[in-house]
Amino acid sequence: MYLNKVWANETLAEDPNFFNNLILGQNPSIIYIGCSDSRVAIDIITESSEGTIFAHRNIANSVTHDDIDTLAVLQYAVEDLKIKDIVIDGHTYCGGIKAVLSGYDELTGPLSTWLAPIKQLYDENKDTIDGITDPYLKSRTLSEMNVGRVVDLVNGLDIVVNARNEGHAVNVHGWLFLMEKGLFVDLNITKSSN
Repeated sequence: MYLNKVWANETLAEDPNFFNNLILGQNPSIIYIGCSDSRVAIDIITESSEGTIFAHRNIANSVTHDDIDTLAVLQYAVEDLKIKDIVIDGHTYCGGIKAVLSGYDELTGPLSTWLAPIKQLYDENKDTIDGITDPYLKSRTLSEMNVGRVVDLVNGLDIVVNARNEGHAVNVHGWLFLMEKGLFVDLNITKSSN
């Protein structure tokens, strides 16, 4: 709370109308689906202003067909905010990916359930992934594959398909944030409106 007060006071000192302008609404250009990892805060790593990125974060930037939370966020972003670009962003040194690679069988409860689609992805690509001896590259490869999985899933959602059928251009992008460099990499797997 203390740091929030400091921020609010400094913000008002710089711009006395900041909060009055903030309540006027948002006009984000993208929806960002990324990881909950506290080291990958999208507003900070892109130096974005308030109201420009509609963000949703969860462990390992996952999306499933039965995740009402993420689906509701996507629906609001596409149908109400008319966002054209959906960014799925994984990152290196992801704890969720690490758990799948090294300790999934010990997981229980909601975390095990949440990571199950990534575990299935790993199992389907086990020979390729396990053929990589460098731990960093192994983890990065699964992170990239997971971004691809989510891009494909989101691209096929009724929310996206229906919007496109109604003439609303929607693009689904796949990125990877390289934590060790502080940079995004475009994985070049964008699915665009035809």
